[in-house]
This record gives sequence, C-alpha cells and structure tokens, in this order.
Amino acid sequence: MKKHFKLDITNKQYRSVLLLSYSTIAIIAIAIVLTGLFSWFNVYTQRVIYNLSMTQLQNLDTTISNNLDMWRTQLQTAWQDANIKQHIYTQSDSWKTENWIGSYLQRLCVNNGFAEYVCLFRSEDEFRYYGWRYPEEAEIQQIEQRIMETQNDTQQFIIETSNRKNLCIFLTDRKAMGVSPQRGIIYSLDLDQMEKKLISQKIEDSILLVYTSDGQSIINGKLSDERVEQIWNLLQNQDMSSPGMEIVLDESKYLCNSLYNDVTDMHFVMLQDYHIIQTRMTGTKKAAFISVVASLFIALLLAVILANKLYYPLQDFFSKIGSGPEILPGNEEYSRQQAEITSERIISQIHMMSQQYHSDKILWFLGGEDTDTDIPPVLRLQDRGEHCLFLLYWTNRHYLDENFSSDIYSILERNHSGCKISAFADTGSPWLLILLKEPVRSGSLSNWNKLQPLLEDECTQMAKIHGTQIFYAVSALISEEKDLRPNFQELQMLLKYHLLGQSRKGMTSEIFEDRKKLDIPKKIYDDFLDRIKKGKTEEAIAQLPLLLDELSSYNIKKVLLSLSELCVQIEQCIFSCELTGKQRQENYLDHYIKITSLYDRSDLENYLKHLTEEICFENSVFQEKTLRMNMLDAVEYIQEHYRDEDICVEQVAERFHMSVSYFSKLFNEYAGMTFPEFITDLRLTYAKEMLRANPDINIKKVAEICGFSTTSYFSSQFKKKFGLSPSAVRNS
Repeated sequence: MKKHFKLDITNKQYRSVLLLSYSTIAIIAIAIVLTGLFSWFNVYTQRVIYNLSMTQLQNLDTTISNNLDMWRTQLQTAWQDANIKQHIYTQSDSWKTENWIGSYLQRLCVNNGFAEYVCLFRSEDEFRYYGWRYPEEAEIQQIEQRIMETQNDTQQFIIETSNRKNLCIFLTDRKAMGVSPQRGIIYSLDLDQMEKKLISQKIEDSILLVYTSDGQSIINGKLSDERVEQIWNLLQNQDMSSPGMEIVLDESKYLCNSLYNDVTDMHFVMLQDYHIIQTRMTGTKKAAFISVVASLFIALLLAVILANKLYYPLQDFFSKIGSGPEILPGNEEYSRQQAEITSERIISQIHMMSQQYHSDKILWFLGGEDTDTDIPPVLRLQDRGEHCLFLLYWTNRHYLDENFSSDIYSILERNHSGCKISAFADTGSPWLLILLKEPVRSGSLSNWNKLQPLLEDECTQMAKIHGTQIFYAVSALISEEKDLRPNFQELQMLLKYHLLGQSRKGMTSEIFEDRKKLDIPKKIYDDFLDRIKKGKTEEAIAQLPLLLDELSSYNIKKVLLSLSELCVQIEQCIFSCELTGKQRQENYLDHYIKITSLYDRSDLENYLKHLTEEICFENSVFQEKTLRMNMLDAVEYIQEHYRDEDICVEQVAERFHMSVSYFSKLFNEYAGMTFPEFITDLRLTYAKEMLRANPDINIKKVAEICGFSTTSYFSSQFKKKFGLSPSAVRNS
C-alpha cells in the first residue's frame, strides 16, 4: 500500500511553517522593493534636478526676453516722437529741438535703470549720444562699426572695454533687409547692472550664464572672462541639447543644462556643482534606507501576527468547507446585453472612421487636378453603364446637425429606390455632397421635370426636421467620368452665392448664364474708397450692404475676383502705404483665399468691415502725425519770421495749406496761446535781449526791429509782460 505525504493544516505545527513562509516572502519582497526603489530614486532625482534647472533657465529666458521687449517698446515710442523724427529725417538742428531731445533721452535712461546712454544717428558719419554718461572713445568706435554690420532690428550686439561691458539694442531705417542702416536709435545697457538686478546668484551649487550665438557672454555669473570662454569652448565640443551633460573645470565636475531661444538668439546655461549634489543625495539616500529598514522590521512583525491570526480562521474554514453556501449564478442575460452594447459601439466607431476616410478620399479626388489618379470605384460610370447626379446641400447655419446625413439619406432612399446613394462630408464643413447613381436604361435621373419637384419636396421635409432653411444645388447629368470634377467644382462655386445672400433651392449652373457676363466696373467702388480716404468710417461701413447688393447681379466668379481687388485698393488707401507689384499680387492672393473660405454674407460683411475700420484708423493716425509735423514746421517758420511786420495768421495758414479757422484752432491747442499772443511774446522776448545787450540803443529803433508799428503800443505791451518799461530794462 502506497503512503502519501499529507500536511494537516489544522495541526499547530502549521503555524511555524506559515510564519517561516510569510517571513521569507516579506524579506524577498522588501529586497526587490529596495533595489527598485534606489534605482528609481537615482533616475527620479536626476529628472528632478534637470526639471528644476530647466525651470530656472526658462524663468531667466522669460525675464530677459520681457525686458528686451520692454526696451524695444521704449525705443519704438522714442522713435515715433515728432521731435526725434524731425531730427533724424531732416537736417534741422535748432537749439530748442536739440535741448528737448537731450532732456527726453536723459530721462529715458534714468527711468530705465539699466541704460547709460542713447545714440541717435542719421547717417554713417553723424552720431550723437545722450544720457547720464558719455561713452568712451573705444565704445563709440565699436558702436559705429557694429551697427553698420547688423542685418535687421531683431539682432543685438555687445561692446566691451577694459572696465565696461554693454548690450546694445536698436531700431533703424533700412532700404532693405540685410543692408546697412541709414538712420536709427541705439540703446546701450549696462550688463553688470542688469546682472545684479535681474539675476540672483545666491544658490551655492549653481551658476547661471547667458551667451550670444557667437560665444560672447551677456551674463557671466561672476566668473572670470577666461573661465567663461573655457565653458563656452567645452559646450561647443559637446551636444548642448542633451540633458544632464557633465563637464570638468579645474578638476571639479559640473552638471550642465542649457536652453536656446531662437528669437533672441541666446544660449542660457546652468552649471551645478556635482559634489554638492551628490552630498545632498547621500543624505536623502540615508533617510530612505532607514525608512526601508523600518518598513522591513514592521513587515516581519506583521508576518508573525498574520501567521497566528490566520491559523484559527483557517482551521474553522476547513472544518466547514464541505457544508458551505452555494455560489449564486450571475445574471447571464444582463451580461449578454452589456456585451452586445459594447460590440455595437465599437462597430459604430469603426464604421464612422471608415466612412470619414472614404469621404476624404472621394472629395480629395473631386477637388484635385491630377489626371494620373485612379478614379475611386464608387465614381466609375462608363464600365458599368451608369450615369449620375451630384446634389450639394447646405443651411443657414455654419454647421450641419449630427443626424443631417442620415436623415437626408433615409428620405432619398425612400424616393429613389432604383438609385445608388452615397453621401460625402468634409470634416468640419457646413455642406454635404450626395451622389445619385443609376443604370442609364432606368432614366429617372434624366427626367428633370419629374425629378425637380421631388427634390424640392425632400428639401422641405429636411427643413421641417431640422428647423432651419435648407438649400441645394444640382449638377448636370453626368455620363462620362471626365465630367465629374468640373461638375463638382461648379457646385462648389454655386455655394459661394451664399456669400452674397443669394442661396436658393435647386440652384444649377444656369445661374452663371443668367448673371451679367460683363466685368464689374471699378467705378462702383469710387465713392466707398473716397469715404475711407477721408476717414469717414461709419459712412463707409454703412455703404457695404448696398455695395454687396449691387455685386449680386454679376457672375460669382467675377465677384470674388473683384472683391479681392477691392480689398487691395482699401489697403492702398493708407496715405503712408505704397505697394510694389509683388506685394500687391501677394495681398491679392491672400484676400482671395480668405474671402473664398468665408461661408455667408455676414462673414463677408464682417471681413470687409474689419478691414475698413483698420485702414480708417491707420489713416486717422497718419493724419494726426502729419498735422503735428505741420505745426512743428509752422512754429519753426514763425520763430524765423516773427520780426516781419506783415506776418499774420492768414499768411502762415495759407503757406501750410489750411484754413485760417482750422489753423488757429490747431495752433492754440499746440502752443497754448493764440497766434497774435505767440508773435507778441516772441517779439517782446527778443526786444528785452536787445535792450540788455545794447544799453545805448534807441527804444523806437527796437520797436521797429521787433515788428511793432508804434512805440507806445510796444511800451505798453512790454510793461504788461515784464512789469518794467523798456527804458528801465535798458538802464538796469
């Protein structure tokens, strides 16, 4: 008789076996966890260090980029100032303008906090410097040489002397990109000051550096020039984009991470002391090890408790296992229903994806021009003895309802039982293309008198279902495959009548014949463009609906071309804008693409309205600048001729092509006093200077020189302004 080994689980010795098993499993599990934990910890800490480094570099990049943008904005503001523009673009050097510019730019440097001086130049030989510090000769030579080597205004350059290092940003006027500037304004910023205020270098294990693409340092992290250059050379010899790159400097190892900004053309570099990082990681690892050992001890303790706690319940379980309760069967019907629902959803999603791919493929073929492309099987006609019609449906909305395709398919299937029906929709498009196809011998599609009322009724049914107005266009009967693309493209062009609010049911290509075949005369835009040039924004916008109504009687193809040309003419209404032939062509194509991508009349009106408002605003700004420049010229003319007896407001207004009333109003706003008061003030100030410079001069002579007709009037006005008579001032 064979003996079989049998373990009596109810025996008390089983507790020792259970305890040993649980302890062994716990030790193995903890060892695996411990190994995995330290491996994960090393990877995790490296990733954390890298992420922290990149965060600091991104913050530094953002800080410097924001400041560069702010300083360029300050330059742009200064560039637009009338006095500075007059100085740069003219040869005028009046002491008043020069003094004002110097004061303005000095305040700009002081308020900036980093700028030491500003340079204005109006040729390569004429540079002037303003600020709280005048540059050294070496700085001047570098600025005047480097600015002429620049290609565009997005660049910046660094000038360096024995004790200073400055970053220069600039705004210039060039004949073309890539050529030397003719005139401009330059900001010189103290890099040492910028580093102190913008960057905190208090982290003991990190050094932040910023380089230009040619290796010049903008921020040197308080390192010597030799060390900074050494770091750059090491980086050049390695892949700067790799995370956690290691470099060695003077036998010290550093972790290096870098970030490149292609807009500012700067490299941001962070060096972290490898020894300090390892020291910190060692402390963390010790804490983790202590935690794991404590976890191991707790696991062993739990194993002892669990072994004892499991013994008695197991003993009771095995004694009653024979008489345990029955397991209730699951609800099989419910499980079957859930499985069917899940299967239906998966099949439905696969069907939708397949259908959309099929639609995209068909529409791509119909909209293309490649003659070598094979015709999709669903569109083949001649080898099957079939002909077809295209139907294009759209609504007043910018989208089609989710069930639109299935609803129209169901209606068409009931009414055209002898036809093959296919629906194609472009993703996100507000239209649906239907293909009706039948054998040639059937002839139901060729009977237009019977087909038309049927399509009208189907369209009415769809409108009731979806609660919106629905339109459709019908192609000609297609018997040859070469006619598929032209008919589809004609339907697409019929859809464009929706831009003019001219959509209707049952549109066909005959509409092209009904519309005017003549070219649209350009003179219909003259009144509209004239209003834009005069800055009459509201009147121009109010005319837009009338203009579109007038265009609706022309062929849509010519309307789209004419509207694109109109947009270019609107852009040319800017007084300061002159488009070259190439620019005009590019703008024309851009507007044509944008207009043809619009959907309905409201989209088209909004597009033209926005363009009109933008151009009118540009014109108003330009006119305002022109008036300011005219007033500057007028004041300068008055300052040169105020001693002339015949000078008057009528003469000056006529010289600058303004009415007397309008000139007087502008002059009063600009000068803060009336024209006669301004003339009198200039004359009296000049008289006072003459009397003090020439004590022996005759007062009557002074009055004549200064443009006063009588001595008595001169004396009364003089005393009224200065509180003293002319003779008292002369004798003082």
